[in-house]
Amino acid sequence: MTALLQQTFEHPISRLPIPETGDLPENVRKVVDAHHQENWVRSLSVNGETVGRFAGYFESLFSPRGRLPLQERELIAVIVSAANGCGLCTIHHTRGLGDVLDDHARAQRIALDDHLVSLSKRERALADLARKITLTPKLVGQEDFARLREAGLSDAEILEAVETSSWFNHTNRIFISLGVVPDDKFFPA
Repeated sequence: MTALLQQTFEHPISRLPIPETGDLPENVRKVVDAHHQENWVRSLSVNGETVGRFAGYFESLFSPRGRLPLQERELIAVIVSAANGCGLCTIHHTRGLGDVLDDHARAQRIALDDHLVSLSKRERALADLARKITLTPKLVGQEDFARLREAGLSDAEILEAVETSSWFNHTNRIFISLGVVPDDKFFPA
């Protein structure tokens, strides 16, 4: 068992070699530092253009100016990431959802199986849309948008839900392909 644990802790954080922070150009180092040198941003620091584009979009998507409340954007991130099996994004956004809900147990239950959690009509419509965009995007239709409108979402909010779901599918594929592991801080001793 000790050998297995040792192997886990020595696992690289990505399939690509990660540059030392001190070797990064200043603009890239600022982005990495702004995101607490987490594994996801360090894994992207291999290419300064990629980390800049990614962090810029992430920061914009999760800014307070969003049409959807932050808890709904985090809900979508958790649903998409769990459906895709992206451990990094699932654990990261489950924590984020728990923070905004002030209920980490509820967030973890949603990540494990949102069908076993009582969600509002609006939350259920968003979760179902996020899953459908992830698993069967060609089946998304007017009935899905009608259901979202019935749950109280405006067309601008629906577009942001589609955008958020689609962006997390993009994100999950990057981090799954790179094999990025979650930071140790997500696993309290």
